[in-house]
Amino acid sequence: MSGDAPESDAKEIELKLAFDPEHAAALLAHPLFSEGTIESEGTTEPTGPRVLESKERELLSVYFDTPDDRLRQAGVFLRVRSTGNGFVQTIKTARAESEFLERSEWECSLPTAAFDLSAAAGTALEPLLSEAVRRALEPRFETRFMRRTFLIGDAGSLIEVAVDQGDIVAGADRARVCELELELKSGSAAVLFALAKRLAETVPLTLSIKTKAERGFDLLDGGEPEFEKGLPVEIGPDESCADAFRIAARNCLRQVLVNLPGTRAGRPESLHQMRVGLRRLRAALSLFGDVVDDPDRPQVASELKWIAGQLGNARDLDVFSADIVAPHRAEYPDDPGWKAVEERVRKARDEAQSAAVDAIGSARCRMALLNLGAWIEFGDWAGDGNKLAEAPVADYAKAKLAQLRQSVVRKGKNLQKLSVAERHKLRIRAKRMRYGSEFFGATFSGKNQVKRCQKSLAALEKLQDSLGTLNDIANRQSIFSLGSHEREPTSLPVPKIGPGEEKALMKTAKRAYARFADVKPFWRK
Repeated sequence: MSGDAPESDAKEIELKLAFDPEHAAALLAHPLFSEGTIESEGTTEPTGPRVLESKERELLSVYFDTPDDRLRQAGVFLRVRSTGNGFVQTIKTARAESEFLERSEWECSLPTAAFDLSAAAGTALEPLLSEAVRRALEPRFETRFMRRTFLIGDAGSLIEVAVDQGDIVAGADRARVCELELELKSGSAAVLFALAKRLAETVPLTLSIKTKAERGFDLLDGGEPEFEKGLPVEIGPDESCADAFRIAARNCLRQVLVNLPGTRAGRPESLHQMRVGLRRLRAALSLFGDVVDDPDRPQVASELKWIAGQLGNARDLDVFSADIVAPHRAEYPDDPGWKAVEERVRKARDEAQSAAVDAIGSARCRMALLNLGAWIEFGDWAGDGNKLAEAPVADYAKAKLAQLRQSVVRKGKNLQKLSVAERHKLRIRAKRMRYGSEFFGATFSGKNQVKRCQKSLAALEKLQDSLGTLNDIANRQSIFSLGSHEREPTSLPVPKIGPGEEKALMKTAKRAYARFADVKPFWRK
């Protein structure tokens, strides 16, 4: 088929969920996958989802890239899949920072397992195919799994549900695949979430965002990363307010979801990054509050606050252990009092971690994340009557950023005289300003605007960090008193700050505030 265009050139709309291997049988036994119609509650007519066909097959896919991963870096993946009945080449985009449900995809049939770059014409792969790249393309990893598929008709929509179980293989390394994928063939994408929720009511399913390709490259890099920080947000000036919110919210949601497995595994930095993702999401809901104001928004915000709250105690104890207990244990290695404190904090941290894992593995959390994903994409706020949602985002961003800046500047003028509670409020305002600047940094892309944005962000980060340390110092005694009903065998050194440390932190905070206040707003030309 040399020189031919791809046989399939379309947007792939797909929802992905993960499940534990022990729940596979229960998932496949779900009534939704039975032949026939699942009637909607309270009706006698066959109006519910109907399985039109089902099949099972083994799939072997080979992913190609250069040794230095040129395609991956551009967010493009090249795959050749053996289906048992032939070979299919697929070119996909996967921009991790913004793509969630919808990705570009180009497919064509092949006579053999060898890729055909002539079919890349008109695809996202074509601009990357220099002669050097063409020569360097090689197999990088494989996926091998059994796929059970069910073609389901529901309310005029056609959905292919795939249950995948198998492995990603890179040399001698493997990663397990247990995924449920719901791909829209025709109709409304909102049905994907409706079906996912129906399945999740009886089987523990967790919203997932990483593709098999991403996980394969993770395996090549040495395994699942310990954590993932928030990726850059790219909101162009011509985006509508609705699309701008979705770009920001998807970005934050990814940070939450990719750090969830590490949080469940007890990794402190994963837990921290998951909390940061939740804070960024809550900031996005606040920043775009006028755009997404619908009856469901308070419940969405409440559930995000609840999830974040379940992680707070474990994170506080992680910081306290690293910043206070560890240095004092090193300074007083033979002191039985500090040894007892270390043991108490370790026990408390284990209990807090266990509680956090229980919370994020709960049905409430899983459904909250599913409902959040559905609301971001298809909430009532996105209806035709919301004129603000369709308006260009630039003017909206200017107004919101100006409000945030004014709040920080006004509150920080008398920084030296603020109480602990007032400093904490200023820190929250600075954090919101920082997140807003990160969301809208690409919206105002003039050379001088970019420089001012970078200066503003640097000052905000320094202000936020110094105020955060001051807040930790203020709250230190309440954590240090953990288990104070137990009498220590010796008198402990009080965990005070060093001479002048608080004064130095306040000086840093004041300088950072002054730099921020002096920078001309980056959204102005």
